Amino acid sequence: MSDGGQLVDLGPDHLPRLMEIERRSFASPWREGDFLYWFGFTGALCLGWAEADGLVAYALGYRRDQSFHLTSLAVVPERRRQGVAWTLLQRVLRWAADQGATRCTLEVRATNGAALRLYARAGFRQMERRAGYYEDPPDDGVIMEIEIL
Repeated sequence: MSDGGQLVDLGPDHLPRLMEIERRSFASPWREGDFLYWFGFTGALCLGWAEADGLVAYALGYRRDQSFHLTSLAVVPERRRQGVAWTLLQRVLRWAADQGATRCTLEVRATNGAALRLYARAGFRQMERRAGYYEDPPDDGVIMEIEIL
């Protein structure tokens, strides 16, 4: 991970770069309105990792009662497998715990091996597989969960 990077709270000013990361990371990218929704959602976490040349990763999620749901985590392709996602995920889990969450859940495409390995390494367990959960392209969804200490 780059020594020159830092965590940043995300907002509408980051939207152009978020859309670029989103389009480069997902077959069915979110729309600008999806990000704007999360920026205004009470209890949401919108966190990014920025380096000298700008934003390279982001994580979004929300807390409801004692549970935190990670809705999205993405890293630009040229910075993958360098610890950025791991560091961001650890910060997200710490934030969730600080907010009173005792568990974290997420959904991931069954074919996203890199994400499945990342989450398993962090201690997430596969709880359920939902056939046909994703569209465009069709894929099963894997529901994962971790108890936050």
